[in-house]
Amino acid sequence: MTSLPYLPRLDHSLSGDDARPHLGAVLLKSKLLSAEQLDAALAQQAGTGRRLGEVLVERGWLYPQDIARALATQYGFVYVDIHHISVDPAAARRLDPEIGQRCCAIGVRVLDGGVLLVAVADPTSDSLHEVQRAIHGPVAFAVTERDDISNAWRRLLSGYRP
Repeated sequence: MTSLPYLPRLDHSLSGDDARPHLGAVLLKSKLLSAEQLDAALAQQAGTGRRLGEVLVERGWLYPQDIARALATQYGFVYVDIHHISVDPAAARRLDPEIGQRCCAIGVRVLDGGVLLVAVADPTSDSLHEVQRAIHGPVAFAVTERDDISNAWRRLLSGYRP
């Protein structure tokens, strides 16, 4: 089992419905976005029904990593960059690939105490409960980019070994 010392906290719960700041507020506070940019993106979001993060990335104002980090902050999860740290294949196999791909989630590492660190792209999703049920054990969620999860699954399922 591997401990990841850079993970500041893993004591979140899926059952809590604490008041969370809006994503826009997190982005403003982190100074990644101006109030004018946020207003323009919110107006576009209202007109298209797309997610705020998608609008901001599409406009070129933020990168997917910025959105993932802000979502992690918003939901009290940690951010993990699976593009730069390797996914442990044994940890990934603890989640059925079909469920992992559908829910955009992947097991990254087994932490101390047998807790499986699972990276997800969308901490707002109801699919977190599905992932938690599929693991049959203790789970800690982290946030990462959607494309990085897709690429990790593609490498794992093709038998690629870094």
